[in-house]
Amino acid sequence: SFMKAGENGADLEDFLTPKEAAAILRINVRTFYKYLRKPPSKGGPPCRRFGGNCIRIPKTKFTKWANAGTGD
Repeated sequence: SFMKAGENGADLEDFLTPKEAAAILRINVRTFYKYLRKPPSKGGPPCRRFGGNCIRIPKTKFTKWANAGTGD
């Protein structure tokens, strides 16, 4: 898979699509997109945007975010 290793052999982060992240949380993908509207500094999930509509979530940071919960 092209996501696994760069030309210099360095491993790249594994990424999730918003649909995959929503499935892990067992929530509707539309609900997850509502979370994505919040910046990470305001409690939203960590994400990378590639172009206009391509959003990918780094798996390790997503796991930390999901396990942290909302604090309530």
